[in-house]
Amino acid sequence: MKKFVFTVLAVAALMACQSNHKQAKMLDEDEAVEIVGADSTGMVDIFAYEGTIPSESGKGDSIDYLVIITQQIDTVNGVYQLTQTYVTADGKAGQQMKSKGKKIFHRGTPRNKMSKVYKLVPDSGSNQTVNLWVESDTTVVLLDDQMNAPDKPEKFRLKATPHQK
Repeated sequence: MKKFVFTVLAVAALMACQSNHKQAKMLDEDEAVEIVGADSTGMVDIFAYEGTIPSESGKGDSIDYLVIITQQIDTVNGVYQLTQTYVTADGKAGQQMKSKGKKIFHRGTPRNKMSKVYKLVPDSGSNQTVNLWVESDTTVVLLDDQMNAPDKPEKFRLKATPHQK
């Protein structure tokens, strides 16, 4: 009987160790999104934002953004996945770029020291961060490299979109 109890406890301990490193998956529009950082309870918050931002070319081209942020409940930092799809002026989807990395909560911009900002820092070694000002519970605004809001923020807004676990 002691051997049986010991074996059951050993298996339970091994399963607990593996569940701490568990990675969940979710599907969205034929795209697998890896949810990392989930603890053994799976208690995570998932925030998703999407929108279309005008490109810098000035020719009517745009970039479709999809940002998915995952973080453990009651924390401010987490991980992100970003998909940017270039769209030509005639509406044809072009090149798609993806990145993933750390989402770091930051307080303050040059214009508003109390504002909330999500800094998206890619894992790929690139130093090109994406800064998102949390305008409301359902909207973030893409900031420039110096964390300044654009003159016309309505053209740089990403809206919350529902995502299921």
